Amino acid sequence: MTVARPRAFPEWPIHLLIWALLLTKDLVVLYTTPADRPPALAGATAGFVTLGYLLINATAFYLPVGLVARPLLTGALNWPRFGRAAGGLLLTLLLITGVRYGMEFLVFKPLLGFDNYEHNPTFTARWFVENSVRFYFDYMLYGLLYAFIRHQLLTERRRRETQQAHTAAELTFLRSQLNPHFLFNTINDIYALVYQQSEAAPRALLKLAELLRYMLHDANHDRVLLSQELNYLAGLIELQRIGTKDNLQLDYQLRGPLNGQLIAPMLLVSFVENAFKHGLLTDAARPVTLQLDLTATTLDFRLHNTRIEQQKDQVGGIGLANVRRRLELLYPARHTLTIADSPTDFQVTLRLAL
Repeated sequence: MTVARPRAFPEWPIHLLIWALLLTKDLVVLYTTPADRPPALAGATAGFVTLGYLLINATAFYLPVGLVARPLLTGALNWPRFGRAAGGLLLTLLLITGVRYGMEFLVFKPLLGFDNYEHNPTFTARWFVENSVRFYFDYMLYGLLYAFIRHQLLTERRRRETQQAHTAAELTFLRSQLNPHFLFNTINDIYALVYQQSEAAPRALLKLAELLRYMLHDANHDRVLLSQELNYLAGLIELQRIGTKDNLQLDYQLRGPLNGQLIAPMLLVSFVENAFKHGLLTDAARPVTLQLDLTATTLDFRLHNTRIEQQKDQVGGIGLANVRRRLELLYPARHTLTIADSPTDFQVTLRLAL
């Protein structure tokens, strides 16, 4: 069974959206607060200055992701991790201040002739540091918020992938538990036909080969056409009829259209095999009844058989437990299974949303 891993969504559109929102927020604040409005600049100079401040903003946004959030999110929380995060926060503040200083005093002022503080009489080194921390602290918070949200989403995605892989492994194991009882009986029946040189032997052998091909190849898919599953069921019934020397008493009714519905393979088979193993098959007064009602989106399956007296083992062994579990995994909240078991009768009713 192959399970498609969820395709990783590229992160660059998310970053574009984040920065579009942040830049829009900054522009709204600047142009609605006259005191903070930047001086008018020539075209090329304005572009370089804008790009430079964008770099400072990006520094304030992404440094906390690696220096503060990562120590807190990459393992169990403890005091050493808190210490590394605190050290990362201090280093982030120093680097933001350093990048801003380098951009404004080593690039803007000497190369572009732009002095952001020429009309600021309160400018001092202490004011510059405090202003850098205050002005870019919101970008640090946005970066931390992004890191924590991203971590939660990735953690949830890994949890889903792990659960999906576990479910796939369990389904593969369940499907591998083929009931050998019917297969052994069929081989014995075919051997008896060959020994008797019966003309039915080649037909029975060919039918068995078709069933084995379906079990080993087609049934490895997650879903198969319902028509294929019912063809397999019909082949199973035909082999059982050969085994009872054409004395199988079975009332099989199929109602509704087969128009491409899909179903998980080998779901219905266990119920029929259970009836063939434990049921009374040759009494015309008490036949096995099998009824399937189909719509484009639902399947109603009903099976009833009279139990053989003095059975050596109990009805509902590993086959039925297996199919119960597969239904829980493959059709959660999309099926209703009722099994009525009495000393004389056994009945299965299954309603499945396809």
